[in-house]
Amino acid sequence: MASDPPLSRQTSASRAPQSRERPLEFLRQFLARHSVPVSPEQIAPAEGSRAAVATVVALLPAIYEHQAVLAWAGFAAFWSCLIEPGGTAREQFRILGLFTVCGAILGGVTSLIAVYPLWGVLPWLVVTGLMVGMSRALTPSLALLCALLGCVMLAGTGFPAQTLQDTGVIALAFGGGGLWAAFLCLVVWPQHPYAPARRAVGACYRLLSVMAGEIAAGRLQETVHRQNVRAAIERARGMALQIDAGHASYGMRGRLIASLAGAERLFTAMLAVEHLVETRGLDFEARGTLAAFSSLCQHASDAALEPMPDLEHLAAEGLALAGSIPATAGPVGELVATSARTLGTLAEGLAQKARLPFDGDLPGHVARLTPTIWQHALRLVVGLLATYMTSWWLELDFGFWALVALLLVVQPSGQTTLVRALERVLGTLGGGVLALLLTPFLPGSAQMLVAVAAFVIGAIAMRAVNYTMLVVFISAQFIVVTEMLMPSQGVAWMRMLDNTLGSVIGLLCAFTVCPQRRGQDMDDLLQTAVVGNLRYVAAVLKREDPVMTDRVQRQAGIDTTRAEFARGSLPVLGGVSAVGERATQAHALLRALRRLSGEATLLRFDISAGLCEGDVQAGERWSATAKALEAGAPFDDIARKVENGDVMAEIAALERAGRKAD
Repeated sequence: MASDPPLSRQTSASRAPQSRERPLEFLRQFLARHSVPVSPEQIAPAEGSRAAVATVVALLPAIYEHQAVLAWAGFAAFWSCLIEPGGTAREQFRILGLFTVCGAILGGVTSLIAVYPLWGVLPWLVVTGLMVGMSRALTPSLALLCALLGCVMLAGTGFPAQTLQDTGVIALAFGGGGLWAAFLCLVVWPQHPYAPARRAVGACYRLLSVMAGEIAAGRLQETVHRQNVRAAIERARGMALQIDAGHASYGMRGRLIASLAGAERLFTAMLAVEHLVETRGLDFEARGTLAAFSSLCQHASDAALEPMPDLEHLAAEGLALAGSIPATAGPVGELVATSARTLGTLAEGLAQKARLPFDGDLPGHVARLTPTIWQHALRLVVGLLATYMTSWWLELDFGFWALVALLLVVQPSGQTTLVRALERVLGTLGGGVLALLLTPFLPGSAQMLVAVAAFVIGAIAMRAVNYTMLVVFISAQFIVVTEMLMPSQGVAWMRMLDNTLGSVIGLLCAFTVCPQRRGQDMDDLLQTAVVGNLRYVAAVLKREDPVMTDRVQRQAGIDTTRAEFARGSLPVLGGVSAVGERATQAHALLRALRRLSGEATLLRFDISAGLCEGDVQAGERWSATAKALEAGAPFDDIARKVENGDVMAEIAALERAGRKAD
C-alpha cells in the first residue's frame, strides 16, 4: 500500500511541539536579527557535569589547606573544560596539553612580575595584548587557546608571589588542575567526540525547516534567512575542519561534509523559492508542499543529532515527498521536489556509506598578519594599559577582573565589540544578582561547592549557546569561589563594577583607537560582493561543474552576508541601519544583489532540469567583468547595472522550454 502523503501525516500531536517551540524560535530569530546569536541545539549538560566534577575536585585542596593560591587548580580545570575542542583524542590532547604547560609557566612568571610596581607590570600587559591580538591570524582553536592564556597572564597580576616557592606553588597548582581535567576528559569521562559538530549540522537543517515554513506562511524575511542559514553552515563547517581526516575520523568527517553539502544544496533551492515567491507570488498548493518540506528538514535535523540515525526512513520520506508532487505543480513545486529528492538521495548514500558527489575540498588555514589584526592588537594594548591604570588609581581589590573583561570584549570590529560589551555587562549583572540571591542559602563550604558545581554545569552547557548566558554562570561561579577562599565585603558588587569598567574601556578603545573607516570598508565589501555574484552568474551561464558552482555560490553568499552585516549600525539598539545617501545606495545595491542571486539560482535549476541551455558567451563576458573589477576597473558602472536590474533582466530573458517568462 502506498504511504500517506506527507501533509496528511502532520497530526495535531506532531504540530503541538512546533507551536510550543514557536515563541523560543521567534526570540532566537529576533536576537539573531540584532547580531545576538543563540544556538539552543548546542546545550550540552553532559559536558557541563564533567566540568563540574573536574572543577570541584580541583578546588578541594584549596578549601582543605585554606590557601587561596591553590584555587589556581580549579581555574585551570574549569578553563581546560571550557577550551576542550571535541573531535579526536589527538586534537584534544594537543590543545589541553598546550594550555596546561603554557598556562603553568605563564601563571608562575606573571606572579613574579606582579610584585613589581607599574614599570614592571605595564610591559607585561603590552606583551599580553600583542600575543592575543596577533593570534587572530591563527586557526580558531589556537586563537581561543591564546585568548585563555592571556586571561591566565592577566589573572596572575592579582596573585603576586613574594618568593620563588610561591611562584612554584602557583605553577604546580595550575599544572595539576590542567592535568586532572585532561585525564578526566580523555580517559575517565570522554564525551562523544563529534557531538558538537553533529549539533551544528542539525542546526543547519533546523534553520532550513524554519526558512521553508516562513516562506510557506508568506513571511519573507529578506536577509534574515540568508544570514542565519549561511552563518550556521559556516559555523558547522568550522567544526568539521577540526576533525582530523588522517586518523580514524575519515568516515565521520566525510559524513559531516556530505551533510553540510546537502544543506548547502537545499539552501540554494530555498533561495530560489524565496525569489520566486517575492517576484511571482505563492499559491495554495505551493504552500502545502513547502510546509511538507519544512517538516522533512526538521526530521533531517533530528537525524543529525542522533549518533545512529534511521537514515533509511529519512530517505524514504524524502523520496516519497518528491514523488507526491505532481509534474504540473509549477516552479515552486519543482524546486521542492528537487530538494526533497536531494535530501532523500543524501540519506540513502549516507546509509549505504557511499561516496557522494559533494565538495569535500576544505582549504587549509593560512596565517597572515593583516592591518586589521595589527590594529586589533594595538587596541588591546591601549585598552589593557588604560584599564590597569584606572584600576590602580581606583584601588580596586580585584582589578584583574576588569583586565580579563577588556581582553574578551574587544573584537576586531567596533560593532562586534559593542555587542560583546553589552552581553558581558548584562551577563555580569545577571550573575551578580544570582549570587546575591543565593548567598543567604550558602552558609558553609559544602553548600558553596554545590552552588559552584551548578554554576559550572550551566556555564559549560551554555558555552556554545549564547555568550550572555555563559557570562551569567561564570560570574556567579567566580563570585562564590572568591567568597569561599578570599572572603571580603561586596564581592558581587566588585565583580559587576570591574567587568563593567573593562567593558566600557574596551568599547571606547574600539571606536577611538584606529577607528574603522566605514565608507572605505563598505566600498570594498560591496565590490567584493558584486565580484562574487558575477562569478556565480558566470558559472551558472557557462554550466560549469556543479561542485565548482557550489563553491563559487558559497563564496558569493559569504561576501554578500559580510556586506549586509557591515551595513548595520548599533544592531543591538534596535537594528538601526546606517543613514545617509551612501547607506541608501548600499542598501539598494545589496537588495539588487539578493534578487540577482535568486534569479541566477532559479536559472541553475532550470538548466539542470533541461529547460534552458544557458549562455556560454554571456557567462564569459560576466566572468571577464568580474576579473576587470578585481584588477581595478571602475565600479560605479557595473554597480549601476546591477542596481537597475539590467543583469537580472538579461538572465530572466533567457528562453525556458515549457515555461513562460515573466
